[in-house]
Amino acid sequence: MLNNTTTFFISVCMFLTIPSCKQKHAHAGDIVFYNPIEYNDFVVDHQNAIIRHMVQLTQAFDNGTEQEIRMQYKSLTARSDSSLHMISQLSDYEGDSVLKSAAVDLLKFYNQAFHKQYKDMIEIFLKGDAASDAEVETLNQHVIYIRNREDALNTKLNAAQTAFAKKFQFEFDDQTPENFSK
Repeated sequence: MLNNTTTFFISVCMFLTIPSCKQKHAHAGDIVFYNPIEYNDFVVDHQNAIIRHMVQLTQAFDNGTEQEIRMQYKSLTARSDSSLHMISQLSDYEGDSVLKSAAVDLLKFYNQAFHKQYKDMIEIFLKGDAASDAEVETLNQHVIYIRNREDALNTKLNAAQTAFAKKFQFEFDDQTPENFSK
């Protein structure tokens, strides 16, 4: 017959052991994902964080000072660096790497564009009327390049998310940033 101390010890061991039996399906660094919705939400949350910073930068262009524009730009690049790092740490989800790959591609593009084209665009924008015609043309070319590349990568990510949701049997609502205004 078990005494109270032994019963207590067994209960504590079971309490500590049973949660670890829940199967982990993926991770990103120390973050563990136990289901496909958590995994997908992690990707979406990082994409949305970057989009929020892009909107804040746009608002600074509309009504901000040079200092505010530079501050928002710095915040955007820091967020992009952080999100790219986190998404790059994602493991495959039960052997499926399509969603991770599409997310990394989009965030790598954002990161590169923020550090190169956005930097150039801000400098041209801040010149105002003093910007040359060639600089204004460069700015316009950057905008067209970014828009086209972003659209293609968003389409790829959306397709990957839809396929991921279908494969792992959960509903995916297509509320990607380009569809918010629809």
